[in-house]
Amino acid sequence: MLSPWTRVRVDRAAAEELSTQWWLLLISGILAVVVGVVILSINWTVEDLALVAAIFLIVNGGFRMLTPAVDNTGRGWTLAIGGAEVLLGIAFVAWPSASLLTVAIFIGAWVLVHGVFDVAGGIASRHDVKFWWLFVTVGVVEIALGIALLDRPALSLALAIAVAGVWAIIIGSLEIFVAFEVKHLPDTLDKLGASRL
Repeated sequence: MLSPWTRVRVDRAAAEELSTQWWLLLISGILAVVVGVVILSINWTVEDLALVAAIFLIVNGGFRMLTPAVDNTGRGWTLAIGGAEVLLGIAFVAWPSASLLTVAIFIGAWVLVHGVFDVAGGIASRHDVKFWWLFVTVGVVEIALGIALLDRPALSLALAIAVAGVWAIIIGSLEIFVAFEVKHLPDTLDKLGASRL
């Protein structure tokens, strides 16, 4: 996720530091895709879906807190977003008998908020990050998924499962793509001959 508030240019030293931790984004992305596929392929109960969502949010939030910001804005942004994911996951675990309505609202709200931040961060980074448009595109899809779930939170468990699964796959795919971009960031920076990603 890109920070919507801070605009920072990436120099060669920052690119080298970021590229050494590309594998964290890759592992996080692979985990998200696997979780998304698992969510879409199993017949869940509300309690089981809440538990899987909680575990995913806690683990993904932990990875996000460990991963450097790809826009070189520092650790504060990734720590805040990762911490929020961990807290949301803990809330799911602490509320063991959550209703479908509660699970749908939690998932829908988080996907919507995540999408808003992806769109805002992508737009704010459009002059500095080569793949800013990808964050905007994914953010728009996240906003649509979040609104779909919040618009009819009591509609069905199937809708909650579909939104959670599709969202995890989309986020995981984005993280995998960004991981390889970050891995090759110093070379990309050299090719551009400037401090623009």
